[in-house]
Amino acid sequence: MDRDAPVVPGAASSDGSRSAGCRPAAWALLPFVWSLWLLLSLVPALLLAPHLAVRPAWLTADAAGGALAAAAAFFLVAAWPFWIAFGDGGAGPLRLTARSLGRSLLELAILLALAVPLALVAWSVSGSGASLRASAAGAAACATLGLGLRAAYLGTGGAAGRWLVAAALLVCAGPLMVAYAAGETMHAAFPRLLQTSPVVGAVQLAMDGWPAEAWDLFAQVLLWPAAGAVLLVVGLLESRRRRLRGKAS
Repeated sequence: MDRDAPVVPGAASSDGSRSAGCRPAAWALLPFVWSLWLLLSLVPALLLAPHLAVRPAWLTADAAGGALAAAAAFFLVAAWPFWIAFGDGGAGPLRLTARSLGRSLLELAILLALAVPLALVAWSVSGSGASLRASAAGAAACATLGLGLRAAYLGTGGAAGRWLVAAALLVCAGPLMVAYAAGETMHAAFPRLLQTSPVVGAVQLAMDGWPAEAWDLFAQVLLWPAAGAVLLVVGLLESRRRRLRGKAS
């Protein structure tokens, strides 16, 4: 490859890998999909509920903040880390670089900034009284986990992408499915198991505020950022191993 040739985002390098970066169309589509996803999460509580004579607890204005938190948590953990797959073009394996990591941080900053006006609307009509500080902690926890998943995805070159997608979906929905199955079969509830879902943790922070018990603090605030940090280190180490192996060959 010509060293003086301009670097094109997403283009393959001499070792067959390429820097991570969605095609411009896919990158521009990300904020639109994110905003639409969050808006749709507010439709049941804010637009449909007033026209219903009987409303369940989750279909009231008080639940608007929790609905927004659930949608944001799911997107940040199970969708955004792998968004690059929509625009990669298949031009060789992905790689984790300082540029790709910086771009991922920029994407997160843009998404979180776009969510702020919707969050203010949701909490202004919600009667939960939860603080925005606790809600921000939930968003930060999910964003850190999502960043770790993105780093692991890029660090492995996308080879383990399907496994990471499955793990992200399982982390979001697994505790909910287990608790539901336990309730249907054994008529038992496992509230502590539910809290190990980042989606549930984000909702509880949004609806109930800062946790008072040590377990709640661990499950809702500390567990998933720590997991994201571990995944980030794994992605960096795997990316370094692939780079050294490419130089040796």
